[in-house]
Amino acid sequence: VTAKGVNPVDGITTVNPEGLTAATGVHAQVFADRLAALGLKCNVVSAEEYRPAMFEKLIWISTYMLVGTAKDCKSVGAAGSDHRQLVEDVISELVAAVSKKEGISFPGGTIERLAAYTDVVADFPCGVKEFEWRNKYFYDMGDTSCPIHNRLLKECADAGKLGFELPINQV
Repeated sequence: VTAKGVNPVDGITTVNPEGLTAATGVHAQVFADRLAALGLKCNVVSAEEYRPAMFEKLIWISTYMLVGTAKDCKSVGAAGSDHRQLVEDVISELVAAVSKKEGISFPGGTIERLAAYTDVVADFPCGVKEFEWRNKYFYDMGDTSCPIHNRLLKECADAGKLGFELPINQV
């Protein structure tokens, strides 16, 4: 949901017509059935399949919001179209960092999946928010693992674009 009172946007994209929403666990099918009753798609997957999908969502919001904020974009769509190479570089960096830290493999096509999702929510406004739940995961990996991501965060902090104090990076 992009804003309060707005209809939910399904994760159906040109790359993933089956949708990107995924659930796992003992109640996954019940949850998927409830979403289906609302006309939304949800894929029930194993825990092993869920982890890369979960991290892709974290990578999407962390990347597009950060690049958009750093580059003064009004929306994630503008961040993706006006700064495509930078977005792709950050996504690649974060995928590699997560793969190394968590020991998981991402299915091919991450950049394309995330770009296609951006097309669905192109007008979503940019802003680095909920740092503790989003970008902090990558920031805490340090500048060696996430140099572009962390440089952009520091640039945003230096420019006064963050609504919080960036913690001192210990790694």
